[in-house]
Amino acid sequence: MSAVRRICLVVLGWFIICSAAALPSVQAADSVRAIVISGEIDGSQAALVRRGLELAEESGDTAVVVSIDTMGGRADSALKIRDMLRSTSLPTIAFVKSRAWSAGALIALSCRHIVMAPGSSIGAAEPIPNTEKNIAAMKSEFSATASHMGHNPRVAEAMVDKTHGYPDYAEPGEILSLSDGQAKELGISEGTANSPEEALKLFSLGDASVQYEEKSWKDSIIGILQNEYVRMVVIALILMAIFVEIKTAGIGVGIITAIVLGGLLFLSGEDSLGDSLIVLGAFIGSLFFVGMEILSPGMGIFGVLGVLLLFGSLFYTLGATIDSVYILAGGTVLSLVLFYFVGKRLPKSRLAAKFMLTTQSTKEKGYSSQSDKSKYLYQRGKTITILRPAGTIRIGKERVDAVSAGSFIERDVEVRVVEVEGTRVVVEPVPKRSE
Repeated sequence: MSAVRRICLVVLGWFIICSAAALPSVQAADSVRAIVISGEIDGSQAALVRRGLELAEESGDTAVVVSIDTMGGRADSALKIRDMLRSTSLPTIAFVKSRAWSAGALIALSCRHIVMAPGSSIGAAEPIPNTEKNIAAMKSEFSATASHMGHNPRVAEAMVDKTHGYPDYAEPGEILSLSDGQAKELGISEGTANSPEEALKLFSLGDASVQYEEKSWKDSIIGILQNEYVRMVVIALILMAIFVEIKTAGIGVGIITAIVLGGLLFLSGEDSLGDSLIVLGAFIGSLFFVGMEILSPGMGIFGVLGVLLLFGSLFYTLGATIDSVYILAGGTVLSLVLFYFVGKRLPKSRLAAKFMLTTQSTKEKGYSSQSDKSKYLYQRGKTITILRPAGTIRIGKERVDAVSAGSFIERDVEVRVVEVEGTRVVVEPVPKRSE
């Protein structure tokens, strides 16, 4: 009976294995992220590419398509996009929808594959101003990028430097710009397609689902905050907010304003989330130490730590480059200039009146920080205690602390006030009349 059971189990297991093998294999469908770059290349486009690449990597997408339609833009933003595309582990495909000129050409060359739509063009990347230094620098960037991504570096150089042209495509003195057909002839483009979906068919990804990423308002804000002049103004406002906090003796408005502005600045940074949190923590810590210095003036150590953490965190947020030093220096100078003018008006403003105590305790208003003893000058009294040299005397019905002008004075001696300095009443014995 046990042998029969074993045979049945073996047959059942064999049946299950064969059935599983006969079932069609189910594979997850390919997904592709399409990042749409259109219009002028600036910081917002760089923010879009960063966001799109992060989403693609987090979602496990098979590839990334960069749809390009631009006449150019900021070289620094294009270089940031270039660096991001080169560093991603995902296959990248540039789809030139209409034109990829100037900075757009660099972005296209930064992708592993290039596909162009019919009638599109690529190139025309002569820098403005087209000084010898700028041409040499951009030519080097184009050549290195093309070589790294497997494209012809000589073609890339001719897109920037018109000195030698390119045989059969651009005469010496003419900048190189290629149509879709010419780009295919020179091996820059791998094919022609009418859309990113058609371009994917060239790489056996025709059935992939495509998720489009276009520029959002958040990307636009980050792009604005990455402008060096805007960053300089934000730095100036942060420093001025701290100056106002010190000026108002710690009412909290300045610190809160600095935290909000600092948060915006850190959101526009390019570090990873972990690094950003560390630097943001250092920034908030700097404000904490500044607050401690305000609450415990004269100690100094809190102020020094606060200043070091403040400028250190801002320096790393700005990229920790020589440009970061210039932005910090410019922001500091601007904050001092602004505070000079604002500081004059701040105590007199209606806003400051809501937070600051402006009432003065003057003698004219009946206030005094100490009892006024000048009224005792030249008056006479009698010592209640011995003055050694300090003691107590009585003037009229009032007890007054007094100091002897010379040696000690015995009790019950008639004296007169010869000097009053603040709370210090100086007396001397009244000379006895000769009989």
